Amino acid sequence: MLVRLGRVLEPGAHEGLRVSFSELCALGELDEAGTLSQQDLAARLGLEKSTVSRLAAGLENKGWIGRDRDPANRRYHRLTLTPAGRAATEQIGRTFSDTHATLFDALTPAERAGLDLGLTGLIRALHTHAKDPGHS
Repeated sequence: MLVRLGRVLEPGAHEGLRVSFSELCALGELDEAGTLSQQDLAARLGLEKSTVSRLAAGLENKGWIGRDRDPANRRYHRLTLTPAGRAATEQIGRTFSDTHATLFDALTPAERAGLDLGLTGLIRALHTHAKDPGHS
């Protein structure tokens, strides 16, 4: 219900920018890392290399990333945000911040504290599961 009500899987409009969830995640990873190979981005996003290749091509077509051959290994592409991509990432970030502020303001202090505690536990459990997928 959270995914459905949050419309996470639909392309979102962020101050006029249309961006898919995959694009949003890729922009966030590139903003954090600076430069990533397509393989590293695929690993961070948990996506197949071919999917990330199409994703990167789409972001490049929008003018949001540069995709250059790695001089140390010509088989790999290095991905970086362009100035337009950095501006788009900042614009999208402002929209998210505003939306989250509105949502969190609608919660009681006890609900916010419970959410903080619960999400902290969920993140810990996800890290444990990622290290040991057979862990129950």
